[in-house]
Amino acid sequence: MAKFVFNDGKVFSGGFDLSSHITSVNLEINAEELDATTINSGGFRSKLGGIKDSTLQMDGFYEAGTDKPDALLGANVGNELIVTTVPDAGVGNTAYFMKSRLFEYNIFGAVGEIAPFSISKSQSSDVVVQGKVQIDEAITATGNSPGVQLGAVGATEKCFVAIHCYGVSGTSTPTITFKLQSDDNASFTSPTDRITFTGITAVGSDFQSVAGAITDQHWRLNYTVSGTNPSFSIHATIGIE
Repeated sequence: MAKFVFNDGKVFSGGFDLSSHITSVNLEINAEELDATTINSGGFRSKLGGIKDSTLQMDGFYEAGTDKPDALLGANVGNELIVTTVPDAGVGNTAYFMKSRLFEYNIFGAVGEIAPFSISKSQSSDVVVQGKVQIDEAITATGNSPGVQLGAVGATEKCFVAIHCYGVSGTSTPTITFKLQSDDNASFTSPTDRITFTGITAVGSDFQSVAGAITDQHWRLNYTVSGTNPSFSIHATIGIE
């Protein structure tokens, strides 16, 4: 990814697309700084990286009601949310996703200003995954994501998937069921199912992983759609950590 102006990002949390409400987002990933200095360190301190942590901070404009930020954030202080941040929107672009626990939610501000909100202590409760966006669209029929060459999954690694469904319409119980598939070639001539997700019938999110070792290097999401005139607003990302 080349240098770019940060003006086309996206943020998804649970079954919400918060992008049009957010004015700034900051993801901080750090490791504990451990002093490993000994008496023969040559007069310089020696440091090691310890346990990792991350903090997600966001600012935006306050809105209440169905599908608005307060409906998600105000009801989930202390709870775990699945969050995906995309610095430059588009399928194939880099995204960061995680399970994040919301600890602090602030609303309202100075008179005469647009009412703001902020979350300042939303910390990860699992690994932060750097991945590639595979779906960012309304899905109406059975199909596959375009696929991406992420590489093999090592014996100590996992392949992770985050799926956000932020809109559902149709009748006769519209349902979309995802499978994570891998193959040894970009044409997916003989894909292997790695994860089968529970069918989605309402807005929400899911975060799953499969452990290595897996030698296949190509990954995609297969999806099966049922119902009458179904439509699902989906954002999905795959990554290996």
